[in-house]
Amino acid sequence: MSNVWVRISCVVVLAALWLMPATVALADGHLPPKPQEGPRLSPPAIPHTSVLNNDTIYNNLLVPPPVESQEADAADGGRTQQAPGRGIRQTITPHSVGTTLFASGTVCNDFNRADDWASPPSDVFTNWYAGWGPFAVDHGLYQAKNTVFAMERVVGPGKNYGANQFSAKISSNQPYAGGFGSPLIKVAPGAQVTVRVKYLIWDHDHHGLDYDWASMGVKPDATGPEARYVNGYVRGVWAEMSNTITAGPTGQIMVLIQGSSPIATNSNIYFDDVQIAVNGNYLAKCMYE
Repeated sequence: MSNVWVRISCVVVLAALWLMPATVALADGHLPPKPQEGPRLSPPAIPHTSVLNNDTIYNNLLVPPPVESQEADAADGGRTQQAPGRGIRQTITPHSVGTTLFASGTVCNDFNRADDWASPPSDVFTNWYAGWGPFAVDHGLYQAKNTVFAMERVVGPGKNYGANQFSAKISSNQPYAGGFGSPLIKVAPGAQVTVRVKYLIWDHDHHGLDYDWASMGVKPDATGPEARYVNGYVRGVWAEMSNTITAGPTGQIMVLIQGSSPIATNSNIYFDDVQIAVNGNYLAKCMYE
């Protein structure tokens, strides 16, 4: 796990984070990731501000690349795009065909209800969904102001494009680490909890190297210091991450779906169809009404 995600896992994101004074810092002296509140108009999320020099990025973030970036590149095996500029493969998989994600059964959050997206009209790049709120690391070369959180209308809906068919997108073309955090989810203390989420990493084919990745953390105690993480490295098609934990004594968990990139490339990572099984029984909802 990179230092960026260690910092994220050591704080309570979203609901609990709002209660922290601004001066609270982690044990290593770094401030926690920042909740991203809209409208972000000065500076705006797009166009990116304080664009970094590529030599600065290379010398400080890519020598060597983060372990996750090395794993992402190894997982891709040097595969190129299906066609030049085609970041989403026109391929049938168990989860999708091209941009169209298949239905996933009992889903507690599908990001589909337009009225539950909360971006103000003046800022479509800082979006919430039914209590799933955005956050980003804001430290060193990772700049929260350059991270976009948006309602995605095409990737996921695909051929079902239209009303109430959406996914969630996290993106930047600067180094970033950010995600959506769930509301506090009530489960039985000691329960076995399995969380699954569909994700798609745009295959930007950066000179044959692939550095960005998706991840999912689950906090066994939503207000505690620990989150358990899995990473996702499949590129260009919809895939699934799965994470199983034992719920802690508070009986409240939190789910974090995250994207990260240490380079200045067009990184777009999409998420959809969160499923949570508690002792084998799927939750119908894991969001605010």
